[in-house]
Amino acid sequence: MCDDKSWQKTHLFIDFWLILPCIWKNSLQMGYDNFILTVNSSSIIILLVMAAILLTATRFRGENGYAAAIIVVPNVPVYLYNMSRMLEWHDLSLFMLPISNSVNTLLMPLLWLFAKKNFEPSFRLKPIHLLHLLPGLICLVLCLSMSPEERLASIRYEMTGDDSLLGDVNTCLIFMQMIGYFTVIFRFLYRKKKAIRETSSDAEWVQKEWISTFEYLFAALFVIVMVCYAIWPRTDAWLIQILNVVAMFYLVYNTIAHPVMPIKQVVEEISEPSETNEAESSVISTIDEQQMKEVCDRASRYMAESKAYLRPDISLALFAKEVNIPQRTLSRAINGYLGYNFFEFVNRMRVEEAKHLLCGLKATDFNIDSIYTDCGFRSRSTFYMVFKKMTGMTPAAWLETR
Repeated sequence: MCDDKSWQKTHLFIDFWLILPCIWKNSLQMGYDNFILTVNSSSIIILLVMAAILLTATRFRGENGYAAAIIVVPNVPVYLYNMSRMLEWHDLSLFMLPISNSVNTLLMPLLWLFAKKNFEPSFRLKPIHLLHLLPGLICLVLCLSMSPEERLASIRYEMTGDDSLLGDVNTCLIFMQMIGYFTVIFRFLYRKKKAIRETSSDAEWVQKEWISTFEYLFAALFVIVMVCYAIWPRTDAWLIQILNVVAMFYLVYNTIAHPVMPIKQVVEEISEPSETNEAESSVISTIDEQQMKEVCDRASRYMAESKAYLRPDISLALFAKEVNIPQRTLSRAINGYLGYNFFEFVNRMRVEEAKHLLCGLKATDFNIDSIYTDCGFRSRSTFYMVFKKMTGMTPAAWLETR
């Protein structure tokens, strides 16, 4: 039986493919050109409103500026160009052509930057990172090398439903970006997920998990767009816009719903152990099931007696020092014997504490939201996410079953 998140993702795609015939039918009834014009103008308004809501609700904190840039910069100029082309506003379309063919190559670098800044707050842009602008610069130079007459001829040729040389170059660059950037982004997120969940007990990953889902959603939408474009290039004038609005709604909702929580800098394990941890590595390589059980029993006993799980800042490194067990030995024992990592080890105890407190709420007038800090969680949203992940129910639904 699939979980709620999986069902929501599946439901999203099912809904899209169910409404797609309706979209196509409406486009035929209203005229294809009018349909494209309506989609682009509506998308511009919706995206600008979402960006304003995002920045207002989050007060420009954290990485929300990058999220707003993802919404506006690579999309709005392109849609303005599509509108001016459809309305035959040639002065505006001639002006927007170099801009739209340049800024749409910024989407992938912005997605990469958004992931980096969320999981590495200390990340800073360097001069070498200007290379990310190279595809856009290529398109800009190519556009500006054309005379106004050649650009106008290119625009009119695109109106026939085929792509000009400029459009083909832009499409190839974006396709190569898609392959390269998504490969780098997913590899980066996988490594961060592994490092964070093995060294932290708090909800750093749960709080940021939606970012990974957002990147996967965008990759899936990109594949849909590329397949449809290969079948019929004219879909780039409306399908991308509709899918972008869906993805950006997901981005805005989750950015607002999940307050910015700084991620601790996690030092990833080095494949070859240094001289200072050779002895520990030797112990880890020979630890057997009985030893792992003893380590887990000792850790569980100390955690329950000291109630260390109630501290929001508890981490694998701190706990290992308190219980006097080498950090890597403790991590290996929990993963090997219990079948889950330190992150889940602590949150399971927190959820049990939450259940105990929830049962006590029946005899009081306190609200469910009042107990999350008493369980060791930093935020209400984290408490609800972890509780539902562990029990399959929200705290309120669980309480109703008691």
